[in-house]
Amino acid sequence: MKQTLTIKGMHCTSCEGLMKDILADYGITQVSADYKKGLVTFSANGPVPLEKITAEIKAAGYTVAGVA
Repeated sequence: MKQTLTIKGMHCTSCEGLMKDILADYGITQVSADYKKGLVTFSANGPVPLEKITAEIKAAGYTVAGVA
């Protein structure tokens, strides 16, 4: 299952790394983050706790503007 999150507030490669770290906490290893486009795309073999992930991203100071 491939999903994309639109994230507002990413402005550098460190932000991309933080997004990857947050998703890694949930066992997701296939992650692509692009701060210029404000997108984080990931694939998972099983269910993903999107509510928990988006809450953690928000707690880090970013805005989750959309889920696709």
